[in-house]
Amino acid sequence: MKQVTIKDIAREAGVSIASVSRALNGMDGISEENRSRILRVCERLSYTPNGLARSLVKRRTQTIGIIMPDIMSPFYSELMVKASDAAHKRGYQVLLCNSFRELKAERDYLKLLAEHQVEGILIFPIGPRSTESMAEFIHNVPMVALNELTGQCGIPYVCADEEQAGRIAAEYLISKGCRNLLFVGFKPERLAHRYRAASFLETARAKRIPAQVYECNLDFRTSFERGYNHFKHFLQSGLAMPDGIVAASDATANGIVKACRENGIRIPEDFSLIGFDNITEELPYIELTTVAVSHEEQMETAVELLLGMVEEGAPVGGKASVKLEPRLVERRSCKG
Repeated sequence: MKQVTIKDIAREAGVSIASVSRALNGMDGISEENRSRILRVCERLSYTPNGLARSLVKRRTQTIGIIMPDIMSPFYSELMVKASDAAHKRGYQVLLCNSFRELKAERDYLKLLAEHQVEGILIFPIGPRSTESMAEFIHNVPMVALNELTGQCGIPYVCADEEQAGRIAAEYLISKGCRNLLFVGFKPERLAHRYRAASFLETARAKRIPAQVYECNLDFRTSFERGYNHFKHFLQSGLAMPDGIVAASDATANGIVKACRENGIRIPEDFSLIGFDNITEELPYIELTTVAVSHEEQMETAVELLLGMVEEGAPVGGKASVKLEPRLVERRSCKG
């Protein structure tokens, strides 16, 4: 079937090619009667404008890129969905990239997106060295990060107030009568883990409650595996069983739950358990109490910030970062 062109539309509508162009691009200089007739002809002939050609003329692609560390993770996949929804509501298309938690892949995607002239990039940096790659492209394309790792290089971020999140978790367990606290699943290169754990310890010590972060040299690709194996390692350590555990994430908590089921340990009868992120897909075995920000709010805020930079031409560092207030989501994993 012959592809319908703008010339065909002009001939069918009885107008000039310039009039068709004005109608399709929402420009002035054309009557409403002619605009309506042109659009009706487009619909009848199933005409779809060439988006790439139009973007080249306008020097706009109406596309943003999103780079996440692991789209197989329910946490990151939910963030991607919420970000895509927020972008589409504002008339932007999305290119999704999975860095597989690899610095080279992350840099390659940054380069690819910049070369494809996306309007901006949302990125969840995988580690401190991510800022080196981002700094290469910071003046080529606006960026907004989804954690605090970029704070030192001038790229704005939108994330949870992780110190407050750790404080909320500790205070809640203490309010439930817990008097021996443990933080499990700690990964030092994760900035969120460091903030959560430090605030957890500070809060417990201020109330004279024994607390520790269980550090284990064993590392695993997923948070679930880390929670499962770290807690098994803890059980074999001979240390006293806590009555309240803070997991580094909901996925970590799910790993802890699996280890407990294998060892006849009951939650919340034997200890209370709380996580972070509020990803219910991570939790097939337990109704987990958790601390989190609204993922929809985070992505709406991040997209709004990014598109503000795009549309206002804001310079690097011209937009302030945003920390969102986390909240407690109370379920049934804590006694009392």
